[in-house]
Amino acid sequence: MPVTKHTLVALVEDKPGVLNRMASVFRRRGFNIESINVLETINTESSELPHLSRVAIVVGGSTAMLEQLRKHLENIVDVVKVTDITTKGIY
Repeated sequence: MPVTKHTLVALVEDKPGVLNRMASVFRRRGFNIESINVLETINTESSELPHLSRVAIVVGGSTAMLEQLRKHLENIVDVVKVTDITTKGIY
């Protein structure tokens, strides 16, 4: 299985401990987070929702492993949606 860098973007609720729970999913599965960035979303015409943040995470792994990781992240209660934007050309 080839190991490549993937960029996951998660829309999460602005609540204490969400980032810690997300990082724990990576730790338990032995993934190393290469980069992480968190931004508050803004409620404008871009259809973003208030009280949510966007978390961008760069991590290495195979596509199959990252898809499994994405599904585990979506099971966290305060995580609304997780998307792998690696192949979408959005940076």
